[in-house]
Amino acid sequence: MVLDTTFKKEDHSGSFYTHKEFENCRFENCDFTDADLSNSCFNECVFVDCNLTKVRLKNTTFNDARFVDCKMIGIIFSEMNFFLVSLQFENCNLEFSSFANANLKATPFNDCKLTDVDFTDADFSQGLFANCDLKNAIFDQTDITKADLTTAYNFSIDPEENQLKGAKFSKDGLAGLLKKYKLDIR
Repeated sequence: MVLDTTFKKEDHSGSFYTHKEFENCRFENCDFTDADLSNSCFNECVFVDCNLTKVRLKNTTFNDARFVDCKMIGIIFSEMNFFLVSLQFENCNLEFSSFANANLKATPFNDCKLTDVDFTDADFSQGLFANCDLKNAIFDQTDITKADLTTAYNFSIDPEENQLKGAKFSKDGLAGLLKKYKLDIR
């Protein structure tokens, strides 16, 4: 187990970090592009300005993990271990990633680029999508009950195909809920 360690400007691209355990660690400006983090555990870890593009997360656990200013393109989050999972995303680029079938209740996304992200069959109830770009994001059988999307934009969510009870939207966001009806909303 690696405890209380800060990693700075390290290149781990293409590396295998399987079956590792990190607790209270900080990763700054590290490159994990195409790295395999499968079966690893990250407890109370922070990733700042890291490139995690296309990392493999099969059965990986994140407990109280925070990602700030990270590039996280094409990650299949649905392969993670969701037991005790707790994630926070701030100013991250998560384009083309998949959260399909993920159970990430109350997960906050702040100022994130979530374009072309798949949220199919996922549970993001009570989540926060603050100032997030959701262009071409897929919401199909997604639970966003009591989620806050008041400042999210570019989304298209079909209320008949998703669970929205108690979700918060701004008046400007209503067009994204009615897109399938092809209305002229001004």
